[in-house]
Amino acid sequence: MKIDTFLLERSQTLYENEVEINLTESGVHHATMADLVPPDEMDAIRDLPLGYGYTDGTPALRQAVADWYPASSAENVLIANGTSEANMLALMSLADPGDHMVMLTPNFMQLDGLARALGVEVTRVPLRPDNGWQPDMDDVRAAIRPATRLVTLCDPNNPTGVLMRGETRRALAALTEEAGVWLLVDEIYRGSEIDGRPPATAWGLGRKVIATGGLAKSFGLPGLRMGWCIAPPDLVTRMHERQDYTTIGTGPLAQELSRRALTNPVRDRLLARGRQILSAGRGRVEDWLRGRNGWSLVQPEASGMAFVAYDLDMDSERFVHELRDRTGVFVCAGDWFGIPRHIRIGFGVDRSDLDMGLERIDAFAKSHAG
Repeated sequence: MKIDTFLLERSQTLYENEVEINLTESGVHHATMADLVPPDEMDAIRDLPLGYGYTDGTPALRQAVADWYPASSAENVLIANGTSEANMLALMSLADPGDHMVMLTPNFMQLDGLARALGVEVTRVPLRPDNGWQPDMDDVRAAIRPATRLVTLCDPNNPTGVLMRGETRRALAALTEEAGVWLLVDEIYRGSEIDGRPPATAWGLGRKVIATGGLAKSFGLPGLRMGWCIAPPDLVTRMHERQDYTTIGTGPLAQELSRRALTNPVRDRLLARGRQILSAGRGRVEDWLRGRNGWSLVQPEASGMAFVAYDLDMDSERFVHELRDRTGVFVCAGDWFGIPRHIRIGFGVDRSDLDMGLERIDAFAKSHAG
């Protein structure tokens, strides 16, 4: 099977652990075991059987995920190795070779590459800054064909951090329902709303709406590799049938720690911790950009990423590689999301790393100013 290089993920894998300052992360600085397991409960973790357990996720974990979504039950939950596996299983269950998918961009480009590799044609519909990075219903409607099986987007958006408006979310769900196609919303950043508004979801807005999510971003627990899909039970069954050919399931340790993370009061405590980190980081980036003529920020409403337009005479991939090689600071290229002359800076990281990274980006930019 021919498959394009996933530039974002391949670049992070190659460099994120080798650079001095990694600002490619888009979530919250990681939490620890101590944030999930009090000292008097550590024995329960030490004694946890490390057999196969529930390959489809323990009933308690699936219920904990369901409790975070309206009108949902454990039967609506598929447990996966990260949101990426959940996205892949959804795509494999919804589309066949020769079918068509509509993808709203910018986006995390996993499904774009996977769909084309699997023989599914992809039409990209751009979100426009002059429309507040919101989907235009006329553009989406025009892209849907008789062979279209799904429309997909990321909300909150990657890489802008912009939230879809409630009326837009409802209109998009109504449009896809009318067209008879599925709406797949990657909600990995749900819960990272910086100003504390309740976490919205597309789940429940239509009979053919599904949502994926996970613990990597807003919860600060990427090391658990825990994700999920919220879908009608018959689709969950089809996804399980495909998961039997991929990872089979997740491990019992990750499942138990994830159950704890998703059960209150721990869930609310982790999300509050994340919002505090993100608020401070966003403010630091805003302060840094003041007075920098020719540079601008898409105001992030959620997540830990600042999507910054710059005025240097170089494309974003060259910017990223030269910055990394010369200063030891690693950021993401806008070209990896289909948006040129932008960089994505992670601000949910350790504060000292963020401060030092921004200072070095500043020096690098001044050295290249015309």
